[in-house]
Amino acid sequence: MTGKGDSKKKDVGAILLGFAILMFGMETMSNAVSGLASNKSFTRMMTAFRNPILGMAVGAILTAIIQSSSASVGILQALCATGAVHYSVALPIIMGQNIGTCVTSIISSIGASKNARRAAMVHLYFNLIGTCIFMVVFYSLNTFVNFAFLGSAANAAGVAVIHSLFNIGATIIFSHFLIILLSLQKSQFLMIRMQKNLQQI
Repeated sequence: MTGKGDSKKKDVGAILLGFAILMFGMETMSNAVSGLASNKSFTRMMTAFRNPILGMAVGAILTAIIQSSSASVGILQALCATGAVHYSVALPIIMGQNIGTCVTSIISSIGASKNARRAAMVHLYFNLIGTCIFMVVFYSLNTFVNFAFLGSAANAAGVAVIHSLFNIGATIIFSHFLIILLSLQKSQFLMIRMQKNLQQI
């Protein structure tokens, strides 16, 4: 990173250093909360989050306070390392984290241009609508299928997979709406253009 010349080597060095610091931070947090596994008060508190609405609220508030979904997901993963957090608790919190991360963009849009405010609101709508769709579909299916994994202890890999699958799924769903929206805007633009041409004639 301190060498001169090739910028690609510096970028690779920065990536590796950042990844190493991330892993070190995860390990540090995991060790710090390892004693919570045998704490009955902590277990009762985490069990209370089995309520999906309460879990979402906790995830959203935590992420909004620290203004980083990566950090809040890391904290959740560290808590999962204790073995006291089940997927029924972790899943709603993950969904709430996706909503809470929008606070950063909303704060950044204050006093910014109109397009910046629109981008912040699109970010909020994307996560809010995506979360609502996911929660309704998932828990509706759970009433019929009864997903067995919800009762098992969550782990860091499982949290990462759920978080990634949600964002990938939401992107795929909204990409179709984006295509429809763009086609409607394009057709509207063509109609306006045709009207102007007719008026000129």
